[in-house]
Amino acid sequence: MKAAIISQFGDPDVFKIEDIEKPIVNSDQVLINVNAVSVNPIDWKQRKGNHKYILGSPFPIILGYDVSGVVEEIGSEISKFNKGDIVFGVLDNKYGGALAEFAVGHEKCFTLKPEKISFENAAAVPMVSLTCLQAFRDKVNLNAGQTVLINGASGGVGHVAIQIAQIMGAKVIAVASSKSKEFVEQFKPDSFVDYTENNILKLDKKVDVFFDVAGKYSFPKTKHLLNPGGIYLNPNYINSIIKMPFNKFYQLFSNGKKAKTFMMKHNNSDLDIIAQWIDEGKLKIFIDKTFDLEQITEAHEYSQKGHNKGKNIIVIANTPQDM
Repeated sequence: MKAAIISQFGDPDVFKIEDIEKPIVNSDQVLINVNAVSVNPIDWKQRKGNHKYILGSPFPIILGYDVSGVVEEIGSEISKFNKGDIVFGVLDNKYGGALAEFAVGHEKCFTLKPEKISFENAAAVPMVSLTCLQAFRDKVNLNAGQTVLINGASGGVGHVAIQIAQIMGAKVIAVASSKSKEFVEQFKPDSFVDYTENNILKLDKKVDVFFDVAGKYSFPKTKHLLNPGGIYLNPNYINSIIKMPFNKFYQLFSNGKKAKTFMMKHNNSDLDIIAQWIDEGKLKIFIDKTFDLEQITEAHEYSQKGHNKGKNIIVIANTPQDM
């Protein structure tokens, strides 16, 4: 099969397109004939080697977690899927493995693709949607009527966070640049703040959740914006864990305010919820740019700039057509 591989960590030009063996399917795995893959920040961070001390360096490495495609083969223990099913999901291998014509993952990684959206849109959905759903539901117990500030509201996670917070009944303050105002305001946040013209730390509003998608701030700097019992939430798990001892100290003097982080969990029941929201028209995923697999270097270069509107770049990795 054709795959984009890296044999060393480094800049986007470390990618090579090569023919390698198809993955072997274990009894509890599903083999996907890949149609589309999306690029998340975790992908280019791993390409740079940011996680090598945690995940090792098992070269050659195939990156990529978000995927959509057609079930090619199932293991003997698989009960949810059959060959030919059209699915989307997030791979659970060490470095993913989606940037190839075939990829494997466990059953919990996938669910059936909503009929109303394309393979490309489906590949853009899983990681960002699971991240937002699990963050709001499981980490902060977001309730209707509460207020969420989303810093980085125009990006892949941010524009999904606006919608899922609204689905859960929350009010949303969306923070992005003036260049992204028109894009963000189509999701109808309760208010929009241009960070290029306003100092976010001097806002005259209090919030229940400060969701720092962009990772530009910290708990000590933002806790004065939180209501009593409010939560500063940062999805950058590794950096947040390093800062956690300091945050716990500041929490002692913060009127019940807390700093939290989290890691997305593979859960196809949650993917079913997301698919239902899509089918009902409650959740829409927007794509900025589309690249071929042979353009993976350009895709990573673009993603690293961090100025995309909507989901990070989609890579079309194989030939099946929308069905």
